[in-house]
Amino acid sequence: MPDHRLIVYTRDDGGVSVCAPSQTALRYMTHGGGRWDGFDPGFLDRQIEAQSQNGVGETAARQFVHAMQFGGCTEAEGYAIMRDRFCAHLGTGCELWTRDDIPDRWFRNAWRRSHNGGPIVIHMLAAKHLQLSRLRNYAKQKDLDLRWPLWRERVRKAETPEALKAIWPNMLKS
Repeated sequence: MPDHRLIVYTRDDGGVSVCAPSQTALRYMTHGGGRWDGFDPGFLDRQIEAQSQNGVGETAARQFVHAMQFGGCTEAEGYAIMRDRFCAHLGTGCELWTRDDIPDRWFRNAWRRSHNGGPIVIHMLAAKHLQLSRLRNYAKQKDLDLRWPLWRERVRKAETPEALKAIWPNMLKS
């Protein structure tokens, strides 16, 4: 099997989520199935019902359960089924990415993306809030007395994610 793929999607709030589909589930789907062999005959229907009630939708739940039990999917079909089962009801712009395509996670909660998909960008205002919060939490943990007006000003003036990430007291880097 090729590289493990990730499903990237845009949430309703414009933030970005990354789903790492199970390689075990993908093997069931692309090979002989059999995930629930040995269970009583009504078990598959109960799985579909339970998943449908959790916002997934009956079609996506049915496709997922049948692929897991009976297999026979291509890899692309397996990923599409998992996308519909685990991500499509939570956001839009669902796309398959490789791990190498995912940006640095330092500002993960500041990632933004179009609802139609496309590249991930870092929302600088959100990233600045995250960086200040990290600084405060670390200083509190280590009982450091930082001159906050100076640190806030440095964070405020940062123009790129790289420059913002570099704002870290030398004493904290060691």
